[in-house]
Formats: sequence, C-alpha cells, structure tokens
Amino acid sequence: MVIIEVLRCERCGAPLETTPEDIIVVCPYCGYPNSYDKIFTEKNVFFVESLPKKEILRLFWERVRRDKDYLGLRGKIEIAKVEGFYVPIWFGKVKGNGYVRYVDKIKEGNKTKRVVRSRNFEEKSIVCVPARRSVYDVAVEELARKMERRAYIASGEISRALSRIMEPRPISELTPEKWEELEPDFLNTDFGREQAKAALLDRASDRAKEVHVPKDKEMRAFWFSGEVEDFALVFYPLWKVYYDIEGGTYFIAYDGHKGKEVLALEPVRVWRKVAYALAALVGVGVAAFFTTPYGNVEYWDLVAHARQGALLALIIPALLAYFGFGLAKGYGRKMARDVRVER
Repeated sequence: MVIIEVLRCERCGAPLETTPEDIIVVCPYCGYPNSYDKIFTEKNVFFVESLPKKEILRLFWERVRRDKDYLGLRGKIEIAKVEGFYVPIWFGKVKGNGYVRYVDKIKEGNKTKRVVRSRNFEEKSIVCVPARRSVYDVAVEELARKMERRAYIASGEISRALSRIMEPRPISELTPEKWEELEPDFLNTDFGREQAKAALLDRASDRAKEVHVPKDKEMRAFWFSGEVEDFALVFYPLWKVYYDIEGGTYFIAYDGHKGKEVLALEPVRVWRKVAYALAALVGVGVAAFFTTPYGNVEYWDLVAHARQGALLALIIPALLAYFGFGLAKGYGRKMARDVRVER
C-alpha cells in the first residue's frame, strides 16, 4: 500500500499543493508562508520587517504636502486603496570572468580613427531577480534594481552582504504568532533554486555588460561565464498607495522597510505640459536653424573652397540639428502623455 503524505499549513491545517522545486509554500486559505525545504530555509531564506500601514500613509501625505505638482489639488485627493506585499526576491553571489571587444574613436587632427580594443575581466558581484515569472508590476522590478545597486559592491557571505543593505531575519523566526502581527501579505515564489541560479547568472551577465562595456562605444563582442557561489531568498515588503484625483487613478510605491519611494505614477499638470511644449519648440527651432545651411548655395561654395575645417563645417550643423530633433521628439512625447513616471 502506498501512503501519500499531504503537507498541511502550520497555521490553519489546510492542505498545500507543492512541487519538488518549492521552498516556501504560501497557504491559499490563510496566507501563511510554510517552509517546505527545511534544510534550505534554515540559513538561506529571510524576511524583512515592514513599516506599519499608518506610517506609509503618513509618508504619502507628507509627499503630497511638499510636492509642487499637487499645488491646488491637495484637497481633491482621495485614497482609493493601500496594499502591502512581501515580494520574494532571489539574491545571488556570482563570480565569473568575461571578454569584451569594442570600437574606440580617436581624433587625430581633423580625422577620426577607429580602433578596436579588447580586454578580459573578472567579475564578483551580488545580483538579484524577482522570484516570480509574472512580475507583480513595474514597481517590483524597480525595487529589485534599487536593491541590487545597494548590494552590488557588497562582499562576503550572502547573509552578511544582505545585512549591510537591510535587516534580514531568518524565516524560521516567522511563527504563526509573529505572522499575525505583520500587515503585508506574502506573495508565493514561481520558481525554485535551479531556475533561480539560471536567472541570477543571466542578470550577472547583463550587469557585467553594463559595467565593463563603455556606454559610448560600439560593442563588437561580449562573453561572460560564471557560477553562483551562494544565494538566498528574501521576502521584502513593498507598499502601494493608490489615489484618485480629477477622474484618474495613480499610485506611489514605497520600500516597506526603509520608507523610501520606489516609483510614482503621477498626473502631468498643465504647467508641466507647457514647459514640455516650450522645450519641444526650442528643439524644433534648433533643428530648423542648423539644417538651413544645407539648402544654401553660398554655404556649399564656402565648404568647397575651405582648405581647413571643411569636414567640421559639414558635421557640426548636422550634429546640432540632430540634437534639436531629439529634444523636440523627447519633449513632444512627454507633452502628449497624461501621466508621468518618477523613479
């Protein structure tokens, strides 16, 4: 006879659906996060305590009070919803090496010389990825990016590195009684350790490219290989305050542990649209002014008879016209939007 053992919630006793990759299983009935892989969770799974909901609301109203975008609108703002979640984030300590080849441009008098450069590099860093395939929203991705920037230069064991950027507590301390005190809900993880390692390596490769490839150079080749030496799963609090104003719904996301803003979706005020329109008009004017010479016969005659600087006389107006076009395009798009994202 085959006996099938059913894993039950430690808090409410409800049956839990599990897979071999599961580490933490959030109960679908009461929301309590149950440790499935006991050996792994004892030292590699953490949670971070959150600020209370009332403190998040205080921070929201303080922002409304000091933000000039809300002048004349403060009395019209209504809170639609406040929600908090413990977002699962995988952190990994990655060690690797790679190779990059790119084109460098060197000016020699009036000429530009293209030089191909290459070098090998070593990379040691801590990177992170949300532990969910279907990311909750853009605020989660922005939270992970900000956490990674804090942890990038950290070293040592993963638990010590995490302690430098947050106050992690072992998930084993999250008893049902302690869980009752926490306000945010726990989001379940979508993938386990092996998939997490692959995702962390991909992120480490992207991070290495950002660090070792010059931004203003033409990349010809890039290669990176590494291994995840240590990794951990952290449940980190994220709060979102949704508010209604003049028929639109917007939100501000907060780091639930430190109380800092992660991302804000705000209305675009009329005065800001006017500023965008003026900037776009300046761009149009610059582009028009510096494209005019190319239709002038006298300009081409001047270039043809110039002994020195002919190349610069051709290139500089084109570059300035391109700058003006980019200015007009960028601010024109901003002017057409009714919402603004602030990071």
